[in-house]
Amino acid sequence: MKCTCKTGYTNTGCDDNVVCADSCTVNNGDCHSNADCLHDATTNAVQCICNTGYTNTGSGSNVVCKGMMISSTMKAFPRNVYISDSCTVNNGACDDHAVCSHDAKTNAVVCTCKTGYTNTGSGSKVVCTDSSSESNEACGRHAVRSRDAKTNAVVCTCKAGYSNTGSGSKVVCTDSCTVSNGACDENAVCSHDAKTNAVVCTCKTGYTNTGSGSEVVCTDSCTVNNGGCDPNAACSHDGTTYAVICACKTGYTNTGSGSKVVCTDSCTVNNGGCDPNAACSHDGTTYAVICACKTGYTNTGSGSKVVCTDSCTVNNGGCERNAFCSHDTKTYAVECTCRTGYTNTGRERNVVCRDSCTVQNGGCDRNAACSHEARTNEVMCTCHPGFTNTGRGVTVVCTDRCTLNNVGDDPNGICTRDPRTNAVKCTCKAGFINTCTAAKVVCKDSCNIKNGGCDPNAACSHDDVTNAVKCTCKAGYTNTGSAVTIVCKDTCTIKNGGCAPNGACSHDATTNAVKCTCKPGYTNIGSDDNMVCKDSCTVNNGDCDRNAICSHDAKTYGVKCTCKTGYTNSGSGVNVVCTGTKISGKVEIFPRHLYLSR
Repeated sequence: MKCTCKTGYTNTGCDDNVVCADSCTVNNGDCHSNADCLHDATTNAVQCICNTGYTNTGSGSNVVCKGMMISSTMKAFPRNVYISDSCTVNNGACDDHAVCSHDAKTNAVVCTCKTGYTNTGSGSKVVCTDSSSESNEACGRHAVRSRDAKTNAVVCTCKAGYSNTGSGSKVVCTDSCTVSNGACDENAVCSHDAKTNAVVCTCKTGYTNTGSGSEVVCTDSCTVNNGGCDPNAACSHDGTTYAVICACKTGYTNTGSGSKVVCTDSCTVNNGGCDPNAACSHDGTTYAVICACKTGYTNTGSGSKVVCTDSCTVNNGGCERNAFCSHDTKTYAVECTCRTGYTNTGRERNVVCRDSCTVQNGGCDRNAACSHEARTNEVMCTCHPGFTNTGRGVTVVCTDRCTLNNVGDDPNGICTRDPRTNAVKCTCKAGFINTCTAAKVVCKDSCNIKNGGCDPNAACSHDDVTNAVKCTCKAGYTNTGSAVTIVCKDTCTIKNGGCAPNGACSHDATTNAVKCTCKPGYTNIGSDDNMVCKDSCTVNNGDCDRNAICSHDAKTYGVKCTCKTGYTNSGSGVNVVCTGTKISGKVEIFPRHLYLSR
């Protein structure tokens, strides 16, 4: 960027530091030494005007001022006219407001406008005009012309917004902002009031006016009310523009809008960015946000990222593997509860779960065995053999079965114990038998159950003293076993039931008692109790007729009476009666069952 002085101003600095001064104050605006430097009222361009007594002999913009010579030709005056000093006659023809004098060398009349008047003539014609009624060219366009009250001299006073940078009586009005920053603070920007052009000092970006009245004192804004920042914000400056930057301090969040920074405790804004299940707090030293998982939650994040996960889903909440993790309904703290079938042998805050059956027998009765239900793992209390649960509901109370109304079994039962297993053994009393199960003994008269274990052909009875079962073979049967084991066989099958060798053993139709009957062809020659069977033919001729011959049937061995030769049976087929008539050889045979008496 190149800076160029405006028309009527000359750079008194250098190319890199342009300082623009009124051209008339610099080498008289390059005007001739006998010329006065002024400014055009419209363009402010430099105008060179020859001084009184001098005439411009140059051309165009090149003004060359040379002195005026008075002609040596003397006018002829009337005789009676006294020729005096020209200045005493009509003021030397000078303007009424001019002072007439003579040039020191040529003695030419020199007309010089009095103080307060300005030569407004041209060439050698001096016309003195009241300076206050003329243009402001002599003072310059940035000055106000006035008169000194005593001397009537013209006084040039720089307008508002301009400063006199001339020397002596030469007033040079320069933009005040270019002169010592318009007397503004070094951290202020100098400008002009749009209406009055007065200097306006405005603190630069990042600075605040701490002066009083019209005095502007620019102080770093961050040192004045924290730069207008929120009390919980840190004030700093933009590295380029130096504008105030409000940045919320650690632990605070900007909740303002646009350029308005409002610092709110971060913990009150979206929980400080913490997990919804975390509690937001601040570091005691730095006030930085601290996210701490709430009770019942565990941080599963990494680094500074806190992620709060239900503790029960992280390593079972720290509970041991046989414990169930849950939460307190009020505090949500982790609670470790031993799973079904396990008992806490630790403390409330240090739960140690052991198999309940190893801890005081799982709470079971001392006469019970502790085990676990296969599906739910609940403790199961099972009374030892010989004991019965007399508790109610889920409470198992194991009582010696033998003390419970004879185990609650049949009154005809006896309660005993297995010497090896201690199991209760219910045995029916002598003469009784269990008709139910080993667990439920029902004693009934043994004789009423499968004949008391007696042989089907035995009669069951009881011993008069011991009531033990007594098996006695029924009539017609004989014990072929022992005194303890009675085996009843048909007596007739045992040594022919005690009948004679040629006797037939049978049973009484009513009593089933053994009945001995001589076989067909034989006759009892003994008694009823001691039967002796002889061949009937040898006993009374087999009860045949005397004229008959006794013999035996080949098949049945029954007695067969056959009339002797020369005799004829005049009886019946059963009762052979032999008469003197000779009968054919046909012989009647008696049936086997026919008992022939004498």
